Amino acid sequence: MKFYDLEWLAEKCGTDNKYEITAKIAAEARRESEESLNDKNNPGNERYISNVLLEIEEGKSPINAKNE
Repeated sequence: MKFYDLEWLAEKCGTDNKYEITAKIAAEARRESEESLNDKNNPGNERYISNVLLEIEEGKSPINAKNE
């Protein structure tokens, strides 16, 4: 498991509020989870939170300062 620096996540998520950071990441992971449940051809890998954090790291996540 990779651990992420909270300061870095705060910068990427556009807030320094720990609750908001957690809520944004959880909401995005939930969205990905629901999408995989609706897609019968994609069984999903059940690592949604890790995937969201990796997407944030790579700059591919919709979570940013403009997403509130």
